[in-house]
Amino acid sequence: MSAPASGFSAPRSPKAPVDWAPWMVLISTIALSFKGISAKYAYDAGMGVGMVLILRFVLAAPFFWVGERLLGAGRPRLPLGWAEIRPCILAGVLFSVATYSDFSSVQLIGAGLSRVILFTYPAVILIIGAFSRRTWPARRQMLAFAITYLGLLIIIVPSVGLVAVDVMLEGVAMSLLSSVTYGSFLVYSQSLTGRLGSARFTAISNTVTMLMIVPFALAMGGDLTIPNTTALIWAVVIATVCTVLPFFLLFEGIRRWGAEKTGLMTLSGPALTIAMAWVLLDETLTPLQLIGFAVVMAGVGALQGVDRPLLRLLRRGRRAEA
Repeated sequence: MSAPASGFSAPRSPKAPVDWAPWMVLISTIALSFKGISAKYAYDAGMGVGMVLILRFVLAAPFFWVGERLLGAGRPRLPLGWAEIRPCILAGVLFSVATYSDFSSVQLIGAGLSRVILFTYPAVILIIGAFSRRTWPARRQMLAFAITYLGLLIIIVPSVGLVAVDVMLEGVAMSLLSSVTYGSFLVYSQSLTGRLGSARFTAISNTVTMLMIVPFALAMGGDLTIPNTTALIWAVVIATVCTVLPFFLLFEGIRRWGAEKTGLMTLSGPALTIAMAWVLLDETLTPLQLIGFAVVMAGVGALQGVDRPLLRLLRRGRRAEA
């Protein structure tokens, strides 16, 4: 005998909460990808690397602390002591080196090529992970390293005749230095965002970076003249759209998702920058360099590994675009 029908339907199981971490990292990657383009426009408007760096962090610092206050309102705060500030200083040092090397490489070899080399930093993240676990990377990973750097050679060699050899070598070295220090910075930041909160860590570490970059840029000399209106507008864009916004999103994504998965999502960065450079700056890569770019992306992607939830996320995105 069947149960009498009732006027009420069975309650539906609640939907799983949306994981916003991938979208935070993706939006951050898009904003950061525009940094090289904005820097190129600022250089073309007559501003030097030193002044771009100074304005980037001087203009960004107040926004970081306003964001930290707004996002941290009503939440318990860990008292700040030397034990908390000291690791933020080290993080700021790493990011300062990565930033200066990055902006210098853009000026030397262009936005597209420098992005391709910089985005080998997920490999750095995995190497650090292997050392921390005291295990050698798997053979597949070591092969992927070889593939990645073969791709770099394919990209670099055709550019040797277009740029002076010493300039090319300096630009490549700067990009690689930025890759190593930025990858180290992201790994080191992961534990700090858990302890301090992503907004607080972002504000402190970027303030440390400002305190280091400003005197360093002044000591380096170069073109430190007051920028014109056009250059100043691009400096504001770099400080807000390409620094404050993506950093809050990036470190919250790292806190929720981890450094390795975050590194995987940011692999879209070089493609985005190259596309922007092609549309906005008339920068191009030769067919051979495009092959090298594909080899680099394949190698770094193999190093990272792709987990099934992320694959499902990317597939859903492709279906939505269709």
